Amino acid sequence: MILQMKHSALKAAVRLVSFCTDGASLLGVKCLQAALLLLLAVPIAPGQFRSMQWNADSGLPQNSVRGIVQTSDGYIWVATMNGIARFDGIRFTVFDKSNTKGLTSNRFVAMSSGRNGDFWLITEDGNVVRFHQGNFETLGLTAGIPPSSASSVTSDHNGAVWIDSNGWLFRWNERKEVFERQVLAEDGVHFHPLWWMGTGFWAVQENKLLYLTRAAFRVHALPLWIVRSGVRRAAVEDDGTILIQTLDGRYARSIDGHFKNFDSQLEIPLSWQGFRNWKVHLGGDLDRTLSFPSMGAENTIQFNMMSLDREGNTWVGSEREGLFRIQKQLITVYSTAQGLAGANVYPVLKGKSGEMWVGTWPAGLSSIASDRVRTYTTKDGLPGLVTALAEDRDGKLWVGTHGGLRILSKGRFLIPEGIPQDSIPTVTAIYQTSNGSMLLGTAHGLYLYSHLPTKRLMRHNDLATNDIHSIIQDHNDNIWIGGYGGVTKLDSNLTPIAQWTEKNGLPSNNVRSIYEDTASNIWVGTYDGGLGLFRNGKWTIFNKKSGLFDNGVFQILEDTHQNLWMSSNHGIYRVSKSDLYAFAEGRQTRIQSVGYGKADGMLNIECNGGLWPTGAKDDRGFLWFPTQNGVAVLNPDVLGRSKDSPSTVIESVIVDEKELGPVGQVTLGPNQSSLVIQYTALSFSKPEQIDFRYKLDGIDREWQYVGRRRTAYYTHLPSGHYVFHLAAINSDGIWSKVDQILPVEVIPPFFKKWWFLAVCGLLALAITWFLWSCRILQLRRMQMAQKAFSQQLIASQEAERRRIAAELHDSLGQRLVVINTLASFLLKPKGRIPDEENKRLTIQEISTEATAAMEETRAISYDLRPFHLDRLGLSKAIQALVRTASRASEIEITIDLREIDNAFPEEIRINFFRIVQEAVNNIIKHSGATKAEIVAFKEGLTLQLSISDNGKGLPTESRPASSGPGGFGLTGIEERASLLHGTLQIRSHPGTGTQLKIVFALRRDHIDD
Repeated sequence: MILQMKHSALKAAVRLVSFCTDGASLLGVKCLQAALLLLLAVPIAPGQFRSMQWNADSGLPQNSVRGIVQTSDGYIWVATMNGIARFDGIRFTVFDKSNTKGLTSNRFVAMSSGRNGDFWLITEDGNVVRFHQGNFETLGLTAGIPPSSASSVTSDHNGAVWIDSNGWLFRWNERKEVFERQVLAEDGVHFHPLWWMGTGFWAVQENKLLYLTRAAFRVHALPLWIVRSGVRRAAVEDDGTILIQTLDGRYARSIDGHFKNFDSQLEIPLSWQGFRNWKVHLGGDLDRTLSFPSMGAENTIQFNMMSLDREGNTWVGSEREGLFRIQKQLITVYSTAQGLAGANVYPVLKGKSGEMWVGTWPAGLSSIASDRVRTYTTKDGLPGLVTALAEDRDGKLWVGTHGGLRILSKGRFLIPEGIPQDSIPTVTAIYQTSNGSMLLGTAHGLYLYSHLPTKRLMRHNDLATNDIHSIIQDHNDNIWIGGYGGVTKLDSNLTPIAQWTEKNGLPSNNVRSIYEDTASNIWVGTYDGGLGLFRNGKWTIFNKKSGLFDNGVFQILEDTHQNLWMSSNHGIYRVSKSDLYAFAEGRQTRIQSVGYGKADGMLNIECNGGLWPTGAKDDRGFLWFPTQNGVAVLNPDVLGRSKDSPSTVIESVIVDEKELGPVGQVTLGPNQSSLVIQYTALSFSKPEQIDFRYKLDGIDREWQYVGRRRTAYYTHLPSGHYVFHLAAINSDGIWSKVDQILPVEVIPPFFKKWWFLAVCGLLALAITWFLWSCRILQLRRMQMAQKAFSQQLIASQEAERRRIAAELHDSLGQRLVVINTLASFLLKPKGRIPDEENKRLTIQEISTEATAAMEETRAISYDLRPFHLDRLGLSKAIQALVRTASRASEIEITIDLREIDNAFPEEIRINFFRIVQEAVNNIIKHSGATKAEIVAFKEGLTLQLSISDNGKGLPTESRPASSGPGGFGLTGIEERASLLHGTLQIRSHPGTGTQLKIVFALRRDHIDD
């Protein structure tokens, strides 16, 4: 700004000298004097800065800041002694061991940035924490360092991360993801952290100081007196200067390669990002205090570290006062500290010689030329409060006050000739017309001062109001008068042409300013109704509803970039004329305005108006606006020229009060009705002035402009697919380059779909067809199974018949033949009758054959139906079967039968017996088992049968087991189980045996109580 002011002053001086030397001016001497003053112009206000503080009361976890890092996504991260905070410029999100996996401590003593968006932390108990890809991780032995051994962390000029562990230095190997020890000194040398956090490490080896800083590893020779005293602390400044505190309490600083003593207090100029008027004050124990100019005074912060974000803001962390952000002020304010007569400024006028005239309250008039302030008060003859300013064609300054009208000439205040002071009210606006007449606006009409007598115009002369606050003359020499009542247009002879009020188009009757722009359009500013444009014979109104920053428009000034600048009770704001024209022509539905206030350097955002002129543009193009605390001066070529766009982030989604965190897509179920989206924008210059807009495609027809609100609410969304769009605009009027989007799906309840009945019908048909197909398939399978079973049954029956026939023929038949033969022998004729001994032997032989025949008959009968089953019951029959099988096979078979005799009707019990018989036969023939177990018991409405062995198990490819007498393998077992309403399960693994488990559903009348 200083260079621009000097350059502008030089150009103005050159123009003025050229004018003075062409012979046309009668004021040559005065012109040359003014030119010399311009050439000597030096700004009196150096670069000013504003700081903003956050502490535990405003959301910081704790006031001891031990690290500040900006990650690649734009967030500022702050490490404290009670957790880590992520900051978006407005709110802190705190991460600690209570809510974050990977953190084992809340107390952090050091912090450093890493590569690829990582950052590193050291906890008070000596552990290393890495933030990587959105997650925290506490590292240990697997990362190459012992737990609880680290004391600090830093990064070098290549971005590599270093830590010290037990006095040794380690560097992070990204490829291996492990810390590797770096041998930079002898093994006995112990490294310590440099005193200023995160700046590096130091050690003493013999008479040398070894230190690793961001620049590199360096070695510096120490003088003998420091070696003898011993180094207690070491620190390195940004330029590489070394500071040392010795064990005996002395201090030394390296200057030109040599150490020189200093006491504990030292002031060091700080060239921080070009801000050369900053200083650092060193105190005891090498503690630092930052000093910088702020609002005309020196501001100080005792600090631990400083960091610069991507937008050029300086972040300062202190030990006890929290976090600070320091920003350069782009608006300069002249107030009492710079020599103004008073802080409350009203009329502001640019003089023809380039000086700026500032009327102040309670009493005083100040001129600012070459940034030097000269003040006039009642001591100089100024009668009272300054209410209006104007300069006539002769260079005389007209001053309206509460004590009457005065003219400043040659440093003296004079009463204008011919004006009756007692009869003219307080003048609130002064204007000299093109014909030389002076117009005086008051609360009681318009006075014309030209030649005696003074003429007065009022409402009965067709003025819109008697209370006048602004006067201009347009390019056609027409006079425009505005005040509390409306606007009046008069010709050069003060004949009224037209008047306007709210009834015929004005934004409000309370008019404070009128301006004709470079395109000859008339703009009217009001106190409470916004801005009005008179173009092509009609008015267009702009207010807060249409996007205007404020409904107050106290003054209107134009810059060289086709922007209008306006003042209000809430600050100064800027609007592009192209936006205003587009709105007026219906090409867009909203305008964009940008506000400026304390964050930009204003001491008080409340601007003043109503006393003309309420602001002016100087020869440099700077804009001057009066406020409640000084006159605010801004350079429109600098202010609002930022090219950085804010980046938007959707931080979390809440569905029915359940927070989902950051997600890529949101799905709401049929019973979920509430959707809350929390978002932010990452811009730290003036985050409190970032405005947002969002739109949910399918719900919002147009963008929803929500101002600074950072939450979107939707309830009872209809089913469907939507896309949420988010955009932000910063304080310079720059929109985010890319919209942040979030897909949203709302799953509908089936009964609300129009196609519900059709789907139900199709579904019913599909289910019917499916069930019918399944039933047909089941019947076919049953039919095939029955057919197979019938074929097997017939084959089995035929085989059984053949077996019985063979046994009857071969065994029983042969024995009967023998018996018949022997009987016939006994029946021979008497002559052939054998003797008694032979008879006895023959009868004995017949008896033996008959007995054998009887046994064979019993066996055949048992195979057909065991007699034990009918005589002794199901349990006894099975026990007899098992005893016989066990003796015949030498397999140890245990049996446990509980209350099964009456489980089945008598006519079908044989099926249960045959199942056991078939299973036992399979075990004997195929299992190779040494032990088997049969267990049967009733449980509720079921009977459970388990038959298991410890044999070789079933083969991998299952095959039906061979049938035994009266059966046909597993198929027969399954069929008989089905007849008894049982379900068969087979469990078998090679080498571990086989278990058959059948659960039978019993009839209630066959359950024993």
